[in-house]
Amino acid sequence: MEVSVNARFLSRPLTGVDRVAVELTAALSELFERDGNSLRILRPSGPISLAPGAPSALFENSEILHSKLKGAAWEQFALPMGLAPNAWLLNLCNVGPLFHRRQMVMIHDAQVFSQPDSYSARFRSWYKTAQPTLGRVAKRILTVSEHSRKELVRFRVAPADKIAVVPNGADHILRITPDQSILQRHKLVPDGFLLAIGSLAPHKNLPTIITAAQSLGDRSLPLVIAGGGDSTVFAKAGIQNSAGVKLLGRVSDAELRALYDSARGLLFPSLTEGFGLPPIEAMTCGCPVVASTGGAVPEVCSGAAYLLAPQDQAGWRGAMEELSANEAFAQRLRDAGRKRAADYTWAKAAQKLRSELVAVGALTQAKSRRHA
Repeated sequence: MEVSVNARFLSRPLTGVDRVAVELTAALSELFERDGNSLRILRPSGPISLAPGAPSALFENSEILHSKLKGAAWEQFALPMGLAPNAWLLNLCNVGPLFHRRQMVMIHDAQVFSQPDSYSARFRSWYKTAQPTLGRVAKRILTVSEHSRKELVRFRVAPADKIAVVPNGADHILRITPDQSILQRHKLVPDGFLLAIGSLAPHKNLPTIITAAQSLGDRSLPLVIAGGGDSTVFAKAGIQNSAGVKLLGRVSDAELRALYDSARGLLFPSLTEGFGLPPIEAMTCGCPVVASTGGAVPEVCSGAAYLLAPQDQAGWRGAMEELSANEAFAQRLRDAGRKRAADYTWAKAAQKLRSELVAVGALTQAKSRRHA
């Protein structure tokens, strides 16, 4: 029996969801090869986008489904027409063909329903139509945390017994060679700054920690914010570079790795997250994490981060001061984080996904070619 991957994600600049799709597809392909099963990777024509460290040969040799249709139209019409009879389709980026039944769809979170102000009207309209439809049509819905599963049930995207959890991995960050030039360019020194990653989307809650950082008496440990566009984007929201806050704008994966390696700690104040990949990436790199109690973050961090209510500004300020002054506090978080991060690998995620494929009948068995 054949399993095909909807690899439309290769045809656009990679988002966080696309990164998950790349890593999970690569790990699943390796698992299938060992088991003697076949994984067909289908993509539109045109150039592909891959992050550093991704297995380029696997995706460059993927199968092109030629069509005049592009983007969502290719996904909805050309893709299902290109599937082999009785093939199963695996969609890892929140949507898939609305009228194809032999498929699994990974819906990463329910934030288009719970945090609508973080998305454009067009985006909201499409997801609010497509995802409940897929919840009825697809044989299985996948998501990345128990929190997201409960939210998808709460917003009636799919019933609980139809949703399975396949957590993300984070070990891809270790394959990336850090680009230390970002430190010199922004006059940052190892262990001499606090890091935050995110955008001005309301649910990312960056203003809380920005205000906390600006209120510190000792500003020798600045808050460095990576992501969310260039400084003009923040300036329009009244946020500018200052003695206590540095805005880096978008950074490459290699630059992000260097920031994780060098930061005194990561601050992650989101109001809600379907998973929250940055804390686990940071933990993988040995960076202490202070995170919010929002969404799936406590579930994912599971005692390995110092947790605060998202809008507890005094608490965030206190945590910044503690990270700055208390090496034992930072080391405890560092050690606990490395231990927790070991639970989140792409190999483990692929094994869980394979078990779900077996459960729905997409794979008849997990054959093994390995020998004792």
